[in-house]
Amino acid sequence: MEGIPVLSSEETKALDRRSEAAGVPGDVLMETAGRAVADAVRRRFSPRRVVLVAGKGGNGGDALVAARALHEAGIEVRAFSLYAKDDLAPLTRQQADALQRAAPDALQVLDDCAVLEGALGEADVAIDGLLGIGVDRPLRGRIAQVVELLNGSTARRVAVDLPSGLVADSGELPGEAVRADLTVCMAVYKPAHLFFPARGRCGEIEVAAVGYPEDALAQAQPLAWVAGPDLVKAMLPVRPPTGHKGTFGRVLVVAGSVGMSGAAILCAAGALRAGAGLVTVACPGPVAAAVASSLPEALTLPLPEREGRLTRRALSRLLPATERADVLAIGPGLSRAPAVGSLVLRLLRETPGPIVLDADALFALRGRLDRLVPLAGRAVLTPHPGEFSRLVDRPAGAIDTDRLEVAPAFARTHHVTVLLKGRPTAIGTPDGRVFLNPTGNAGLATGGSGDVLTGIIAGLLAGGASPEHAAVLGAYLHGAAADHLARHVSERSILPSDLLAALPRVLRQSEQER
Repeated sequence: MEGIPVLSSEETKALDRRSEAAGVPGDVLMETAGRAVADAVRRRFSPRRVVLVAGKGGNGGDALVAARALHEAGIEVRAFSLYAKDDLAPLTRQQADALQRAAPDALQVLDDCAVLEGALGEADVAIDGLLGIGVDRPLRGRIAQVVELLNGSTARRVAVDLPSGLVADSGELPGEAVRADLTVCMAVYKPAHLFFPARGRCGEIEVAAVGYPEDALAQAQPLAWVAGPDLVKAMLPVRPPTGHKGTFGRVLVVAGSVGMSGAAILCAAGALRAGAGLVTVACPGPVAAAVASSLPEALTLPLPEREGRLTRRALSRLLPATERADVLAIGPGLSRAPAVGSLVLRLLRETPGPIVLDADALFALRGRLDRLVPLAGRAVLTPHPGEFSRLVDRPAGAIDTDRLEVAPAFARTHHVTVLLKGRPTAIGTPDGRVFLNPTGNAGLATGGSGDVLTGIIAGLLAGGASPEHAAVLGAYLHGAAADHLARHVSERSILPSDLLAALPRVLRQSEQER
């Protein structure tokens, strides 16, 4: 199980052709897609009146199917086609005929945008079926005018597959585009669903199963994969009912310095919330006192320090602790002092099990990527673009733009898992695949959020997840916790400790998801 594929527009068209060759004709896919849109509209908005705008291609055909399905459900529907019937693509023309047979007065050709504006003023939901995945330039003329009317209406806006005006293969926004409240994408993601600023026009995204044959999907060449609820549930480590704290793993967190005790606390709490059986925080003595008072569930290992930072003398106590631990999480709040960097590199060489490297541990690796060789197959690196740019000596802006390529390339070269933070977070795996995380929001843009993520990944590793699965799961659950909070409070008010409080609910939902 690999998740939901991210396909280019050309690969999506090829998927349609393979499906037809496999015996699933386009009209069947169109019927399934349109009914999926209608189902989403009814389930989410319970509308009384729906207005729909349809183009001449397959996107318009999907929308016309949705109009018919909504009419059959007793909902008042007004459908506007931007083109005369003779100008419609053959399958779309069939759907226009089917809608007219079912509801003779529901469909009209849009001759006067004032009529559409009036209809939108009375609608609960407006469905955008204007354009599909073929857009590559700014909208002009009547389509641009219709998009402006959609965006100015008070109706909830639902996009069929992709909001009209977006370029499917990138996150670019060439001009105006529909601002959807909900996008029902058809079986596969396109890059515009995931990359900003285009992602910001999609609203909430629902992936609809439209009946592509398994063989046709298997032949696709995805740009990336996206973890959906089914994959997340499958990846979660099993917790046997007879398990004990040893069963669920021992995490050693090496983190913190004076003034940065919160990083150690948040990381340790993340590991505990993710299910680790025992968590020990190894840190400078003064930090240990703060950990003990703030997080009584964690053990502490006070270590020698100088000016609030660990010294090389800490090794004599740390090395035996790494042998007892199942997982090492290292880096948050450690500081970039040379002595700390030397300590980090020694621990990387001596630690036998899985390792999560973040923050100052990543800084210690700058110019020393050969130190990753002994970690092959058991390390997860969690850099943001600035940290990654120092590792590979490339500008952070280039890292952010090329995350689909750089994350899996680094992971494949060094045989590690790389979680490159950002929107979207990209997880590169040693076999060269890349997963894009669909969850999260700007509420994560607060110091300490990354420390929680490091802890979550370590806790999942301790419970038995592979490095690749722990990284994909960690990113998903971390972002889902922020999304859960954003449904109830302002994103700007979310604190890292709030993520910890929300994580049990998010995990419970993922455990039950089907």
